[in-house]
Amino acid sequence: TPARAPHRALPRPGLAPAPKATVPPVSTVNTPRPPAPSCGTRLSLPVLPAPRAKKSKNSPRRAIVLAIVYVLMIAHIIQWLVMGMTLSPIEPSESMYSLEQGKLNAGFIFFSLALLCTFIFGRFVCGWGCHIVALQDLCSHWMSKLGVRPKPWRTRLLLWCPLLLALYMFVYPTFERFVLVPAFTARNIPQSDWPFWLSNPGKFPGFHADFIVRDFWATFPPWYIAIPFLLICGFATVYFLGSKAFCSFGCPYGGFFGVIDRVSVGRIVVNDSCEQCGHCTAACTSNVRVHQEVHEFGMVVDPGCMKCLDCVSVCPNDALSFAFAKPALLAKPRHKDPAPKRAARPAMDLSWPEEIIFFVLTIALFLSFRGMLNQIPLLMAAGMAMIAGFGAWKLWRLARDPNVRVQNLQLKLKGRVTKTGVGFALVFALVLACGAWSGWVRFGRLRADLADGKVLTPYDVVMNPGYRPQPADQRLAQAAIDLYRATGPRSEGGFGWGYKPEQLARLAWLHAVKGDLPNAERYLRISIDLTEPSNSVVFGLAQFMSNRGAPAWQVEAMLTSVAQRYPAQVAARVTLARVKASQGREAEAACNALIALNTEGASPQDLAAASELLMDLGQPDLALHLLVKACEDHPDDPLLHAAMGRAMYFTGNRPGAVAQLALSVSLAPTNLGYWGALGQLLDETGQHDEAATIRRFSATLAQDEAAMHR
Repeated sequence: TPARAPHRALPRPGLAPAPKATVPPVSTVNTPRPPAPSCGTRLSLPVLPAPRAKKSKNSPRRAIVLAIVYVLMIAHIIQWLVMGMTLSPIEPSESMYSLEQGKLNAGFIFFSLALLCTFIFGRFVCGWGCHIVALQDLCSHWMSKLGVRPKPWRTRLLLWCPLLLALYMFVYPTFERFVLVPAFTARNIPQSDWPFWLSNPGKFPGFHADFIVRDFWATFPPWYIAIPFLLICGFATVYFLGSKAFCSFGCPYGGFFGVIDRVSVGRIVVNDSCEQCGHCTAACTSNVRVHQEVHEFGMVVDPGCMKCLDCVSVCPNDALSFAFAKPALLAKPRHKDPAPKRAARPAMDLSWPEEIIFFVLTIALFLSFRGMLNQIPLLMAAGMAMIAGFGAWKLWRLARDPNVRVQNLQLKLKGRVTKTGVGFALVFALVLACGAWSGWVRFGRLRADLADGKVLTPYDVVMNPGYRPQPADQRLAQAAIDLYRATGPRSEGGFGWGYKPEQLARLAWLHAVKGDLPNAERYLRISIDLTEPSNSVVFGLAQFMSNRGAPAWQVEAMLTSVAQRYPAQVAARVTLARVKASQGREAEAACNALIALNTEGASPQDLAAASELLMDLGQPDLALHLLVKACEDHPDDPLLHAAMGRAMYFTGNRPGAVAQLALSVSLAPTNLGYWGALGQLLDETGQHDEAATIRRFSATLAQDEAAMHR
């Protein structure tokens, strides 16, 4: 049998045979590759897995340390619940109360030590002691277990947000008190003409210890806000914006830590054993290009480095270490190569026009979310604004790019929006709509506050039982009321949310100016039901009830109810004592005044009012005895020293009364009442020349004050 002929491909009819392909010789010279033909579209290519890097030895250690932080926090709360008093919260935000009110607390001490530690060692506190970092690392760990590596959102302008927040929280209040307010006062500008954003914090009271507190949770949001705050800032920010995202975009403490890290001598440095393998960058959870930084500068200069030391532990050649070296601010590139020849940094996700637009949008969202529903605190608003700004940017990309992803979610592929993309668009459209609604409400409340500021009817005039409103006052008050109601709850005919206690008090005042006492009383009662009232709320409610003709027993019942519901509310007891004194029940009145004077935590104003009542009841000796202790507890309060001077006057100690009034004048040199009382007392004691000098000075002071108000 003849052998089968080998198979040969025959050409198809009408087609010429294909020419034999020639293989070009392999060259060792790097010849430029010809550009790939453009097909006019963008393709989403699969990402190949990177070589498996070593696991960090420091990650478990740091996880244990951060877990201990949570254990200590829980133990602190339990100790407060059991004992009823504890050390003030060890939270950097407590430093605001130290700078504004002079309260030296544990949070201020901790933050000061953390800043000093950062100056020496770098951002160790962030990586090894922050409870929010613990949640972010946990989220990154869970995502990596699911095969999702958090991709950082690379922006330029939003990295400045932490520093801006830090300056707003810790620098601006002091700048306002010691620079802006004195500048406006020196120019004799009345406070009613000051800008709406400028408050009057008053004289700095000086630092005083406040390390032990009874209401540990007073400065924290309620649990139903605290839990979403931790979920948003510790988990949601990581998924959408990358690992340590809240540290990069929303943490005000990190704003200071990042700046100080630039001048810190504690650095991650490299030796000559580095082979640029990239294990360090793969292990870093702070989005730092470690291999590139050490190659260019010989150290890590990125202020985002939190000294977790993961990069040090995974280096296969032991090339990295922590050491004291030149500050990052003074570090210069080690190579002379021009910038175009250096390894390029990853490109930013946003173009410059997008940077500007979405930076402004994120700031606007922050202002909108803060205080939303009278609940959202500053840091939570920052996290929400960053996520909402990212979502707005992705919606923009979803509308213009053919392929869009968010982490492991494919939102759009080859020009077609996926079901996941539709869900993403609906969710973030709702988030942005909530931000717009909240912004509208907050802007409306700002307009209402400005309209409220135009109502200048004196307090004494409105509180007078014979008050009759003028048409101009009624129009101004009604305009402010309408703006408040437009942003109020549906029950008030508005399209917003409920009022805060201080806004309820303003609404009560506006209705009183308008002459509507029943509604004024209603708003004050709502305010009392929400929270412990201030002295002005208690006094105002009692006065409004009396002015509208309520019988004395109703006023007494209201004050008794407030005193029983809020035992620390001294103003209610003082007012109740005055009501009983007016009815001739002096023994009961004195008893209520004594309870007020012995109430723990009573303000100097409350103590002075109670002591004045005791003197009116003919018991100056008892008032003087209690005022001695009050003045020891509040040595810098002029009102208490003035009350003590009056008590000394009634007990026959005229020289002591003069000394106490002189001390009140020195503590409050612009108070005309203290000057007048001192002059009158000097006249009574025969010191007529000194009294004449006091009267001349007080007359000059009164003229200056009148000129300033004009």
